[in-house]
Amino acid sequence: MEPTEKVLSDVHLTSQNTAVDGNTYTVSRLWFTLPPSKSINVGDTEEIHGTGTDEDGDMMLRRKTSKCKETGDRSVLTIAHWMETELKDVGKQLWHGSLLLADYLIHVQEELRNETVVELGAGTGLASIVASFFAKNVVCTDTGEDVLKLADHNLDQNWNCLDPIKEKNFKVCQLDWVTESPTSGTDKYTIKEEEVSLINTARIFIAGDVVYDDKLTIGFFKTVYKLLMNFPAKSLYISLEKRYIFTLEDKDVVAPAFDYFCECLEALMETTSNNGVEFHYKEIPVDFPQYFTYNRTKELILYKIYTTFPNS
Repeated sequence: MEPTEKVLSDVHLTSQNTAVDGNTYTVSRLWFTLPPSKSINVGDTEEIHGTGTDEDGDMMLRRKTSKCKETGDRSVLTIAHWMETELKDVGKQLWHGSLLLADYLIHVQEELRNETVVELGAGTGLASIVASFFAKNVVCTDTGEDVLKLADHNLDQNWNCLDPIKEKNFKVCQLDWVTESPTSGTDKYTIKEEEVSLINTARIFIAGDVVYDDKLTIGFFKTVYKLLMNFPAKSLYISLEKRYIFTLEDKDVVAPAFDYFCECLEALMETTSNNGVEFHYKEIPVDFPQYFTYNRTKELILYKIYTTFPNS
């Protein structure tokens, strides 16, 4: 497709959305549930900040329930995003792959406890938001001030919606896959020493629907290699959607972006390093429970890429 052509995700068909700011962007409400035995109890939570003092001068605390809690067992996230963009700005939209990844993070929430989770190519920040419900720390990364502002806004609106009094546990910063230094950045979102330390010590990485351009796919795998190659063993969970097109060259319906991803994935498995790291991957069946409302099609795929070290 031409670079200036507009693309539109069909996630919006199953979400409640409202155009704001002169139709510049849209706010969607994404309903979700939690497993009954693992739901976070916020019903009796007291807000830290009082609304005044009593006659004895003591701070008056008021009850505060979850700001994303709906009736029954449902909760809702409020996500700002664009409805349609050029290909270079598709990170500003919501995509089914990110919803699949969000589902999986809820499914394996116990694995996130006390961990730092780093999202690559976060876009709207949806997966980072869900990770922040369960992880100790979340580092949400992407490149470009506009998309980083978008992710930052969405995290700020939603990160503590299940637990209003918990401390802020997320950071947003630039991580560019195609520059010589993948941790470069400018202005507010320039990566800082604390964020570098969190990324270097993280053991869990996530990426949702970031495969659509061959150049970016190359940069993505180079970044994955740099981030995962050092001890201790690390894991990356990546969701993607197999997108089919008809080409005259193949005279058939094919999924070139996905096919190229698979080529790069196999190449990563063959890389070697002096520290003996070995890369592995496996496809995760997507038959786990669905917590968000969307159309989970057979084209949605989830992989785990992970490392092992000798004698570990």
